[in-house]
Amino acid sequence: MTTIPARTRIGTPIIPRNKADPTQSARQVGRMYRDIDDRYYRIKLALKQLLDARLTGTERIGNASHAVYGDVIYQVNAGSYIYDMTAAQLADLLQRVQLILDDALLDGGSQNLWALEYVAAEYERGTQQAFTNLSVQSAVYEQQTTLAQLLSSPAYQNQVAAAYVSTYSDWKGISDAARADLANVISNSIGRGVNPRETARIISQRLDISMARAKNVAQTEQVGALRKAQWQEADWARERLGLNTALLWLSALKPTTRSWHAARHGRAYTTEEVEAFYATNGNRYDCYCSQIPVLLSDNRNIFNEGLANKLKKERNQWVDR
Repeated sequence: MTTIPARTRIGTPIIPRNKADPTQSARQVGRMYRDIDDRYYRIKLALKQLLDARLTGTERIGNASHAVYGDVIYQVNAGSYIYDMTAAQLADLLQRVQLILDDALLDGGSQNLWALEYVAAEYERGTQQAFTNLSVQSAVYEQQTTLAQLLSSPAYQNQVAAAYVSTYSDWKGISDAARADLANVISNSIGRGVNPRETARIISQRLDISMARAKNVAQTEQVGALRKAQWQEADWARERLGLNTALLWLSALKPTTRSWHAARHGRAYTTEEVEAFYATNGNRYDCYCSQIPVLLSDNRNIFNEGLANKLKKERNQWVDR
């Protein structure tokens, strides 16, 4: 029996133990969720104080009825509520609503946005995971680079900078969408004579919807940053060291996992194929799949046949569940 020399032996990639969380991001995402909860709580408190002071007028008693505007249902009085507010005062009120939203959701501005801390941390964690995985599989890779070199490289810094731009754009969009939504609610409440208590209830509901969207974006940003770091390192190992790298797809295989995501579990793809997948059909949103760098044989298979069969079995079990 021929033994492969230690310097050329291909190691087995490190597969996360938690099958439901292959990106190992649950704790990090949960931490950002708690931050978002706190920010929206502060938004609600600030808006309550603002609206209590500004939405004043006279209520005329009448029979209760309901009005529908878009997907918002208002409970109004037949006699309506008469607000003491001019057009200029309404414009100033809406401007202050925007400031309250921006203070919480765009805290730190484009150069130091609060969300960037979470995204940068995940990019670094993804780079570290890729470095560890490739070092285990390839002695050539392990000898040619260090984690410190990777984290200080221009390529790494440029990728983090690009992630910053994308992250700020995402949160600017969330703040702007919330402002437009609340402006519609407030303007229509005043125009239709909806009383302030009902208006406050509607605003709270609309902020809950905005918060749910914000959490979806947060999860997408964090896991996306981790993935991109892994993709970049797989490409670097191939381009600079000539290693036959690819990305091994690990699906979360949850009951809620999309079938076309689960169908990729245990299969190897190029970075271009993975990027194309995430660029269509909203695949990047609410996705918990992971892709880790692996070395492939000349026939495009991972070297550990036992691992390949295990992943195939997991994929088939999910399909047949």
